Amino acid sequence: MTALHGGDAARIRDLAMQILTEKEPVQVWPLLMERLTGDLPCDLAVLIDLDWAAGTGHALTGAPDWLHEAPLDALIHSHMRAHPLLRHYARARTRTSLAMDEVADDRWWQSEAYHAGKAAIGIDRQLALPLRSPPGRIRGVIVSRSRHGFADRDLEYAELARTLLDTVEAHEAAAFARPGVADPAEYRITPRELAVLGLLCEGLTAHAIGTRLGISPATATKHTENLYRKLCVNDRVTAVRKALHLGLIGSPPDDVPG
Repeated sequence: MTALHGGDAARIRDLAMQILTEKEPVQVWPLLMERLTGDLPCDLAVLIDLDWAAGTGHALTGAPDWLHEAPLDALIHSHMRAHPLLRHYARARTRTSLAMDEVADDRWWQSEAYHAGKAAIGIDRQLALPLRSPPGRIRGVIVSRSRHGFADRDLEYAELARTLLDTVEAHEAAAFARPGVADPAEYRITPRELAVLGLLCEGLTAHAIGTRLGISPATATKHTENLYRKLCVNDRVTAVRKALHLGLIGSPPDDVPG
């Protein structure tokens, strides 16, 4: 494997600094997904959490933002066991970053699973950055691009980035270990949705939330609707109050506008 290019090393250092200085832990994962798509570069990046034994799992967050509208969970439930990278990590118990071309044979490129993913989100060549996870589970980031495969330089960058992913996991665990703060994954609330929830607490409009997070107002509205559904509420005030009650928000805002 070739040595990491000086520019790539600088990008890794810059990303590490952003992670360590980010004041809102819930915004770290969306930040990391966006940076991976730009630094590798790739077309998309998705954080997944799978229960391999049960054959179930979820996409927790991803970039670009249109992925939040894609049927990622349906793809996972239907085809995760056919995915060569996921099968490899389920068997080998290794956490080395690997490209799809290193583990797939010709059957993958002809399979229903490959064509379903390509039709839904345009996946083609993929690279996995696996995280620490308990036995029977697979957690990590899958990145994909359609123009060409991943070279040695990409794998070198991915391995260094993967060490940052584990740092993010520890960062997130410490944040949610604080008294009064629940784990949003229990309610299937993604990091981006939790960031939106925090801004709803500040009374921001969909336009202001979009500006703050670098997404469109329509996407901010979609995240808000997802929050309402997951919290079983119908309006912002009730959503904020329920989030406080559940411990999803560590401290109440001074005022929750109506």
